[in-house]
Amino acid sequence: MTLEIIQIVQELSSVGGVESVALELAGVFGRAGVANTVIASNVGDVPDRRTMVERVAPWLARVPTRGALRHLGRALVVPLFTVAATAAARRHRGAVVISHGDSLMGDVLVVHAVNAESLAEKRRAGSWRWLLNPTHLWVAVRDRWMIGGLRYRMFVAVSSRVADELQRHYGVPPSRIRVIPNGIDLQRFRADTEAGARIRTEFGIPPEAKLLLFVGHEFDRKGLVHAVGALELLDADTWLLVVGSENPAPFRRMAKRSGDRLVFAGARRDVAAFYAAADAFVFPTSYETFSLVCMEAMAAEVPVFATAVGGIEDYLRDGVNGYRIAADAADIAAKLRNMFDDPALRQRLRIGARATAERYGWDRIGAEYIALAGELNRPPAVAPNARTVQA
Repeated sequence: MTLEIIQIVQELSSVGGVESVALELAGVFGRAGVANTVIASNVGDVPDRRTMVERVAPWLARVPTRGALRHLGRALVVPLFTVAATAAARRHRGAVVISHGDSLMGDVLVVHAVNAESLAEKRRAGSWRWLLNPTHLWVAVRDRWMIGGLRYRMFVAVSSRVADELQRHYGVPPSRIRVIPNGIDLQRFRADTEAGARIRTEFGIPPEAKLLLFVGHEFDRKGLVHAVGALELLDADTWLLVVGSENPAPFRRMAKRSGDRLVFAGARRDVAAFYAAADAFVFPTSYETFSLVCMEAMAAEVPVFATAVGGIEDYLRDGVNGYRIAADAADIAAKLRNMFDDPALRQRLRIGARATAERYGWDRIGAEYIALAGELNRPPAVAPNARTVQA
């Protein structure tokens, strides 16, 4: 039976985690000669002519889902696209449908994050602002239907932590879960001296400065406060460059000693060049599932200093490709200082970071998806959308 794969994702682009994962997988499928189509409403990038793109509800692309009004935009876009994409997928009979969370049923659901666990982590941290985001109500109902109702034949977890959360929150049988990590574009993310120098020049960062990098759009959850605190404790030749679209004002006020060395770049499409400019990637996040940004940094030979949460704990090794840190400014500063004081250690970490990333190249990861789709390329003996399916 000829294999055909349909991916469903609201936005197909190189901006954002889920969006770029779908884009990279489409490229792998095309290079492997697998007939594949992407159902999306917002299309920023297309991998090549071997991938077909079917746009549904294209007017949703005009609704802002980033920036100050992102919560209102997503509250409209997410449910409407999900309904439209589910209807569109039904027209592709015989294809293996891989959804990135944007359809109510299919063959494979790629679980990039378990929203119930993310909200639980926010509650434990005493954060309740998420209650103002109406999208969470929709996602809770959707996930209970999709995941709790076993509406998919298989569930791909991007890390072992996500696999555990699927079982704990929704009772998904282990036999219905496949752990396939996200991949990395090893050509796009790499050491690039010229690109790094351009970024330093653009933001007035001295060539000889020790440059820390933070990338993320949720500054509170991803622990920017601890990175800024570490900057305050480090020497005057250390800078922190922040890429992301959140409000920088509270963090600027924190930088009493280092304000002139704390730089906010805003949201950028050329994020690969920022990794090339950095000497260390600092990410004291409270919750992740895989963390593409850490892997992107490693691919660019940048040692990673991150909390061991979610998928990060699967690949971050002390003294090999970076260090595990506590969400504590003093701990972060001490470990960074240790690396900067030892050039030989720093070089070993750079080499180890790239070696780690090379194990996650997209061709290798995509081959796992193709193998899984091949296993499912036949009608199920029993309808998969019922709780009566045997584990």
